[in-house]
Amino acid sequence: MNPNAHLLPYLVFLPKELEEKHKFIKTILASKVASAVLSSFDKGGRVLQRDLVENLPHSNKSILSYLTALNKSGLVTTGTTINQGKRVVFHELTKTGWSLARVFFEGVPSDVHELTSYLLEDYLTHIVSLFKEQDITSSTLFDIFTKARANALLSDSTTFEKPDFLIIGASAYYTHVECTKIPSPNDSTSCEKPVRFPGGPTIALANSLADSGYSVSLVSAVGNDQDGWNLLSDLIQRNIDITNVSVEDDKNTNETILIEDQKGSRSLIGISPNSALSITSPSQVPWSKLENTKAVYIGEVFTEVAAAISAYARSKNIPVVYRCSVPYLERGLDQLGSILNQIDALILSHRAWRYLKKSLRKGIIQTIRNYTATTIIIRDSAASYTIHETGSLPLSKPASIKNSEMSDVFSNNLLVWLTKGFSPREAAIKAIEIENE
Repeated sequence: MNPNAHLLPYLVFLPKELEEKHKFIKTILASKVASAVLSSFDKGGRVLQRDLVENLPHSNKSILSYLTALNKSGLVTTGTTINQGKRVVFHELTKTGWSLARVFFEGVPSDVHELTSYLLEDYLTHIVSLFKEQDITSSTLFDIFTKARANALLSDSTTFEKPDFLIIGASAYYTHVECTKIPSPNDSTSCEKPVRFPGGPTIALANSLADSGYSVSLVSAVGNDQDGWNLLSDLIQRNIDITNVSVEDDKNTNETILIEDQKGSRSLIGISPNSALSITSPSQVPWSKLENTKAVYIGEVFTEVAAAISAYARSKNIPVVYRCSVPYLERGLDQLGSILNQIDALILSHRAWRYLKKSLRKGIIQTIRNYTATTIIIRDSAASYTIHETGSLPLSKPASIKNSEMSDVFSNNLLVWLTKGFSPREAAIKAIEIENE
């Protein structure tokens, strides 16, 4: 068989015992009448014995012998019915026989969607039974399935050697629960059904840019688990280049729970201590893509790696936006200096701003200015932005999308307008205006 040949979905179940297996292959699959008989069944899986004998170029003995073998193997059942006033013998495919008959049909079946669904369901039913016999956990089956699905999509996925945007940061799988109220300890409340989706600021921005028609390459990491492979499948189907997303065997995909009440307040809880958050080494950076992109966004990335990325991008005059999250601010601004002095814009979410106000208390902007003269864009409340530019007074702007994070619309347009030659301040103003439209 040609290794490059296009293959269609077929499924054949064989007996467990070796001797029976050999007999099945020799008697059922290798029979000279197999193709003629099995391809004669109608769409309902039934055929009259009289029609087989009259129409097929094989002896009656050969046909009847093959039908007997099919019956003994549980592939067909035999009965009688009245046809044109006469009692006739008919043969009908069983569920397993129906799968085998499909092997002998020509071309792609018209009901390929129904066929594939049936084959997958039948196959999984047998596999689950086998797993139970072998005491293998059912979750292993789902891990295999999600990985196979992602790999199948990956074979035809997009690769951008010169992406419009290179987005670097953490991947996560979110569970969003909307409740009447956020319950206090030892209390309970009514909630909507949880919704799960790939999330986090970095993933949301990549999705937003791709949905806007831009070519996006994502650099991140996921665990070798169901969430990781489902996340990759989602990104591939959005036409995002994920060839530089690492799948880490010994880690889990980061999982976050968002609990939202009717007032809009939220609680985020990371529940995977051994998480594959982001890239950890310069060797994971696609330097050629970085050199050929129009703009770079850096989210949750190890400090040393982020510094190397920003330095290289600056040497190529490629604009860099850095979103500094709380876990990195907790390490201290001294640890971030090598990044801050090589970027074009620093963006701080409301959560990050609250942390700085609590830890530094006063003189926050002046303290940051000890490390960088870059444009600083702060979500200083759920309803406003403030832009700080060296040599200019702070500029406050309202935000129509009430959020403690930077909105996808804002981050998207900040990057887009930077690539059009706008200064970071001008690009930020434009992005806020578009958000408020």
